[in-house]
Amino acid sequence: MELTIRRLSVAIRGEPILHEASLTVADGGFLSLLGPSGCGKSTLLKAVAGILPARSGQVLLGGRDITGLPAHRRGAVIVFQDMRLFPHLTAAENVAYPLALRGVGRRQRGARAEALLERVQLGGLGGRHIAALSGGQQQRVALARALAAQPRLLLLDEPFSSLDEDLREDMRRLVLDLHREYAMTTVLVTHDQQEALSLSGQVALMFDGRIVQQGTPETVYGRPVSRRAADYFGGCAYLRGRVRDGRFTSPCLSCPADLPAGDYDLLLRPRDVDPFRPGPLGLRLEECRFRGADVLTRWAAADGTAVELPLAQRPPWPPGHALSCHVSLDQAVFFPAGEEGRP
Repeated sequence: MELTIRRLSVAIRGEPILHEASLTVADGGFLSLLGPSGCGKSTLLKAVAGILPARSGQVLLGGRDITGLPAHRRGAVIVFQDMRLFPHLTAAENVAYPLALRGVGRRQRGARAEALLERVQLGGLGGRHIAALSGGQQQRVALARALAAQPRLLLLDEPFSSLDEDLREDMRRLVLDLHREYAMTTVLVTHDQQEALSLSGQVALMFDGRIVQQGTPETVYGRPVSRRAADYFGGCAYLRGRVRDGRFTSPCLSCPADLPAGDYDLLLRPRDVDPFRPGPLGLRLEECRFRGADVLTRWAAADGTAVELPLAQRPPWPPGHALSCHVSLDQAVFFPAGEEGRP
């Protein structure tokens, strides 16, 4: 079902945490709510789930206003980082718990729990108590329990953050597979940029309790609304210049710019610069650092701006070598000079 949040504000012990946040997730869509720690992501999720009351605004699910409904009547299930499983119950009993609340018979809920455990790759482990399972296995039990509730809306509050990277990747694949299989509207809270960009069809970027941008991963990354939004993803360099008569000119390069006259910073990301192709951007190689999967190269532009480029292999030039590089300016992003980035 479509989730719509309209100007939602939340305060905790009188302190405003969420400030008129608005976003929409299409029916069956997958949105990642992304932002630094403490920006209000989890607060937003808890307000949607009904765990925290809204000070103002609305939460609508399938067009129905659920803002005033108690949590158990909203049709939403939330999976937390700490999972909140019942330690005195087995894996199967944990999964069957939502079914028992709905009055499903013992035999039927046992069969359903075993089927869900099989679906999350825990077949045969239903009789184990939670303490006997690994962290990754416990997270799968939490997912199976959420699915047992047959939610219209699945909310995931940083569910992978306590897992090592290999397990995180396995869980990402599983969540994406389950989302597609069950066609549930899903919202994932994360501060992992790559996780958000790679998993979801939509990303909402959040700072200081406010949604500052929502769009496809390509749009939020490639067309940031501010320097702060750009800097949050890292790898940014900025060339200072001036726009006059529809053209941006800096000590480093010149290009068309459909902007009012004034001083601007041109955003450069590593993907925009190719030192192996000739072009207008003059760079001087400063250093190379091998990192295993790539080589991080550091360059200096004509105005002294530092530009970092990860390359597949060590470049053939020694430090101090200067060259003119290709730079992609088809979708150039400019910010007014002096705008600060504060991730």
